[in-house]
Amino acid sequence: MLKTVVLPGGTAKRANVDNYVVAGKTGTTHRVGKGGYADNRYTSLFAGFAPADDPKVIAVVVVNEPSRGQYYGGEVAAPVFATVVERSLQLLQVPPNAEKMLQAQKARDAKNKKVVERKSQVKQKTGPLT
Repeated sequence: MLKTVVLPGGTAKRANVDNYVVAGKTGTTHRVGKGGYADNRYTSLFAGFAPADDPKVIAVVVVNEPSRGQYYGGEVAAPVFATVVERSLQLLQVPPNAEKMLQAQKARDAKNKKVVERKSQVKQKTGPLT
């Protein structure tokens, strides 16, 4: 479950770190004000670790009252987590996950193939591109 939040479609896809398997949990809370919860005041967080199967880095990012309109943990705290963890893994010289690197390469290859196919379709319809 903790690994799925950082996958495409997950609530914290922005916590993903290239070439590493990351796991974690998002959190978003209303801030307390006079008489109850305050309108438009939030705390956003992401807590996670990497590599997921043999953690070397554990981090919690808490953002009190984010100011740019977004306030969900997956939108605000997760990208900060990804930056901190990516740099920490590099600093600690933690080797990347070979399987994840292969998956990323396959995704890039598939995207490039689609671009080539689209260019070919355009050429067939309009003639050579100059």
